[in-house]
Amino acid sequence: MSYENSKSESTYSKSLFKHNIMFYVLNGFLFTIMMNLFKPFTAKFLYRIGGSDFHISLLNALPGLVAVFSTIPGILIINDTINKRKTMNKFFFSSRLFILLFAAIPLLPVEYQPIIFVILISLKQYPESVSVTSLQSFTGDIFPEQKRATAISSRNMFSIIAQLMTVLLVDYILKHFGKTNNIILKIYQIFFIVSFLIGLIEIYTFSKLKENSPSSIDRNSSTHKKSIFYYLMKTPEVILSTKNNKKYWIFILCSLIYHFGWQMGWPLFSIYQIKYLGADEHWIAIISIVSSITMFFCYKFWNVLIDKKGNPPVMAVTTLGMAATPLLYAFSPNLKILATVSVISAFFTSGTVTVLLNSLLEVTPDKDRIFYVGIHVTLTSITLSIAPIVGNIIQNHFSIYFALYASAFFRLLGSIAFFIRNRKVKSF
Repeated sequence: MSYENSKSESTYSKSLFKHNIMFYVLNGFLFTIMMNLFKPFTAKFLYRIGGSDFHISLLNALPGLVAVFSTIPGILIINDTINKRKTMNKFFFSSRLFILLFAAIPLLPVEYQPIIFVILISLKQYPESVSVTSLQSFTGDIFPEQKRATAISSRNMFSIIAQLMTVLLVDYILKHFGKTNNIILKIYQIFFIVSFLIGLIEIYTFSKLKENSPSSIDRNSSTHKKSIFYYLMKTPEVILSTKNNKKYWIFILCSLIYHFGWQMGWPLFSIYQIKYLGADEHWIAIISIVSSITMFFCYKFWNVLIDKKGNPPVMAVTTLGMAATPLLYAFSPNLKILATVSVISAFFTSGTVTVLLNSLLEVTPDKDRIFYVGIHVTLTSITLSIAPIVGNIIQNHFSIYFALYASAFFRLLGSIAFFIRNRKVKSF
């Protein structure tokens, strides 16, 4: 290749990277606005429409159960169609459409509102899990390995700005206009509608992303339509096709142990904040804002550390730090201290969410990467369908504090597993 051609290719690559990172970051920015118009306040909304602690646990567990049976069939559908991007956009749109349906919840009979809301959230997980899996795989296709940590951390940093802006706006509106429960529910309905509209723009930004070369999701297309049951039966075959990738399955094992403890804590944190410490939307917003600011300034730190030390040691450190979060929650007697604790939690969370995806992409081959990512999503969805219920059972039989200790224990086991993996990974 001549010097001119090499220079042209290098310029094209830089131009492509700038184009992709701009729309990748913008996509994450809009996605975060869309989600934060309602998601941080989902548990409080559920309580406002008459939900119980059990509904809160179902709110976390049932989406995982749906994802178990839908993620791999969904990506098989994408992989088996001619226009992959168009099919992915359909899943994105379906997921966003459910947000619009949430706006109708307060119009239903009061006694059915909590369970129908939980069911809609759970059904939304089908297109959502496929969308997230596809985008995670797509990240590996549009960015080379040496650029992924930068792309992921940049997206996360700007997403934090979006989260901060959105939560501040939501808090201001609820605080100044939400004088009664009925008014607050009407405000939530407006948030759901606006969230859906922003989701449409977010889908457009995804369509602007470009690949440097054809990805695994652009090959092996088929024009023959098959039933969802066909794709469901293909799931075991997809999982078995990866059995020889030892690095991948060691990562999966560590991730599952950690995710069990991580996911167990999700409903417990909401229950502890709202029922035990009396948090309203204002305090939920304060805690979210404190976390957002902390994460914004910490993403760069973790990105530099990943570049210097690599993914495995950083994973062991961040997961160890997050193992302390349930303990810190249990030791927080009031919301002011809990807001302070959220700084520590956010510091380690920012590292975990960056290194977890980067580590997953590191152990997955370019070929059929979407299936490897899909298997990870499916298996962690199994833990998601179990862990919150286990946490609820422990809470009911013992106490919220004992349940938080149990969450910390499983997170610690996961961190130890990642530490052992770090020491053994070079042997494979």
